[in-house]
Amino acid sequence: MIYVFLIIGSILTGFINTLAGSGSLIMLPLLMAAGLPANIANGTNRVATLVQSIVGVGTFVRNKKIDIKDSQLPIGVCVVGAFFGAFIATRTDPAFLKQFIKYLMIVMFFVILVKPKRWFKEADIASNKHKHPLTLVLLFFAGVYAGFIQAGIGIILLAILVLRADFSLPYANFVKLVVVLVYALPVLIIFVADNEVNWKLGGITACGQGLGAFLGARFATRYKNVQIWIYRLLVFVVLSAIIYLFKDDLGRLLGIDLSIKPA
Repeated sequence: MIYVFLIIGSILTGFINTLAGSGSLIMLPLLMAAGLPANIANGTNRVATLVQSIVGVGTFVRNKKIDIKDSQLPIGVCVVGAFFGAFIATRTDPAFLKQFIKYLMIVMFFVILVKPKRWFKEADIASNKHKHPLTLVLLFFAGVYAGFIQAGIGIILLAILVLRADFSLPYANFVKLVVVLVYALPVLIIFVADNEVNWKLGGITACGQGLGAFLGARFATRYKNVQIWIYRLLVFVVLSAIIYLFKDDLGRLLGIDLSIKPA
């Protein structure tokens, strides 16, 4: 039964990651429920992340002409940060980041809700803010976080690219996918070198996330008002992430054990 949940969850994760982000908040708990320790689940998730990124970017490129030449600098800075994050992840217990992630998601929720029109820019790149030193610093640390644990990085990248770099939401979404694609393979190699990948579960989830990424990218390039739908999905995903991240606190308040039990 756990394999059924893994397949369904991975398809949903691929779709969500391609349009918004934070799909790993679905995938990591499922991998741990399948019996993987947190560090192995983190490494195994990178297999599907690589496949989904290849499929997502490829589908975007085939269905819509998008030029990222002017975005190479922010992409490169974020990727360098991801290498540092992956190196740290293989030598550090990621548990200490849990509290930070929880409250970061709350902040992101209100950032998304305040003045939503800021997310609906029409032009792909409206200024040179994506080359500003502050933007590059933010992207570097976003990359460090991405390499470290991945979960939630899509929301963080979109917020920086839309609200700080002044990208349109669809274009920011594509740039986000390119960033993940570029760092996904080197980061996966780091986890493989430390023997922190379960290839069986990684293969299963990679197939599901690849299908989900294809469906998400097709939706993003073929439907009108896609900015509105991506924005709605962002709100839903962040709210769901908050509920998941605070489930233990809610369980203690209600006297119910809501923790995930390995299979």
